[in-house]
Amino acid sequence: MSRLIHLVCALLFSGLCSVLVAQNGSVLGVPPWQQASLWPDRIIQNLSAAPANEIAINWRTDSNVASTIAQIAPATADARFDAVATTVVARTEPVYLNTAMVDGLAMAAPDNFGLGVVHYHSVVFDGLQPDTLYAYRVQGADGAWSEWIQTRTAPATGPVKFAYFGDAQNGILSHWSRVVRAAFIKAPDARFFLHAGDLVNRAARDFEWAEWFQAGSIVHSSVPSVVVVGNHEVQPYGFEEQRSERVLSHLWRPQFSLPEDATLPVSLQETVYDIRYNQDIHLFVLNSLSQETEAQANWLDRKLAASDARWKFVTFHYPIFSSAGNRDSAGRRDLLLPILQKHSVDLVLQGHDHTYARGAIGQSPQRLALGHDTEVDVMFVNSVSGAKMYELKPDGWDSYAEYGVVLQKAAENTQFYQIISVDGARLTYEAYTADGQLYDYFEMVKGSTGSKSLSVGSRQTLNARRFSNTADYENAPPL
Repeated sequence: MSRLIHLVCALLFSGLCSVLVAQNGSVLGVPPWQQASLWPDRIIQNLSAAPANEIAINWRTDSNVASTIAQIAPATADARFDAVATTVVARTEPVYLNTAMVDGLAMAAPDNFGLGVVHYHSVVFDGLQPDTLYAYRVQGADGAWSEWIQTRTAPATGPVKFAYFGDAQNGILSHWSRVVRAAFIKAPDARFFLHAGDLVNRAARDFEWAEWFQAGSIVHSSVPSVVVVGNHEVQPYGFEEQRSERVLSHLWRPQFSLPEDATLPVSLQETVYDIRYNQDIHLFVLNSLSQETEAQANWLDRKLAASDARWKFVTFHYPIFSSAGNRDSAGRRDLLLPILQKHSVDLVLQGHDHTYARGAIGQSPQRLALGHDTEVDVMFVNSVSGAKMYELKPDGWDSYAEYGVVLQKAAENTQFYQIISVDGARLTYEAYTADGQLYDYFEMVKGSTGSKSLSVGSRQTLNARRFSNTADYENAPPL
């Protein structure tokens, strides 16, 4: 009996320590910006399938908030613009942080030991006018309102700018925060932010999602996000012999409101989707972690064939051409590359390799070196925004040189954000370092027949950054 009592006490003590240590790697306990309360937090805006007429919002409270509301009004110069606000009842969903349902079974999420139930809420404001500034706010408990947050619906036509980020993943609050905030300062008129997978390191760990939301804060709530599933958005649940396969984080769908497509399997909903942003721009999002690659390829083929948008962007996590060692995805490339080329996709935005690499199929390296225009087929980018870095290995590009693949610019040991601007027949691409220096740049002009002329222009960009010519790097957690 005495032995049993000692065992129980040891387990209880171990559990208490886990609560204090497991969440943030210290004995400080759960940070205040992780804890749910009666007040709304983790407010985020996502692009819906109709971004000119809808605004999709998600937020979180503790489990005491069983139902709640949100409000929206046109943002005008009037001090009390909110007098004409419209109220919408939110959809509320309980989420058990330390437990996930996997194939009908309740399985433990060990990273969240000691954490209980929270409530996620969502609304879609619809019937809105294109290219119009609105202000919205969300409520937790009765009277516990967020601030009024301004945002703008998509324009039907006209210039559009957006930001793109590779993996955040590690050192999210400590190191990635400066990147997403720098992008917001550099491009305050960006219409949306695109995150190409690995937003966090451990898919189900609430502490890391708390870091991601804290790092972006007002950016997430005022600029719509396009989010992509990476290999760190999936993980196994349970313990040892009762351990599941790697599945999508049980926090993914409650946190985001993403377009659904009835032609796709249930397993791909809210991870594979497309957004016709306006007359000129069409976005296509794939899930690199699903084994249903062929279904995605067929879907993409159909969607691209049906699209009459001038500019087509495809984003997924695993690169077509890898820029790091032992990370080649040959099977996915064999399925997707012919489709990307068949439909002459303009820009493919990727992550995963923790390096920077940008190049195309169909460009002439000799003419580009002279700053001359040259025609291209598809442009590919791999990028990284967080603090985790790998050594550049261009074999994944070089081995396809005979097909016209050319790696034009690359980097190591550097955090990036990219600003992409579309104005009629012209696309401008800029890659910036975290301290705001222009590292890479090109312009693409599309002719009336769809041909694309590429120029690197004469703007001054940084020389190649490598581990050998930059500051010492330490890849040691916690960052």
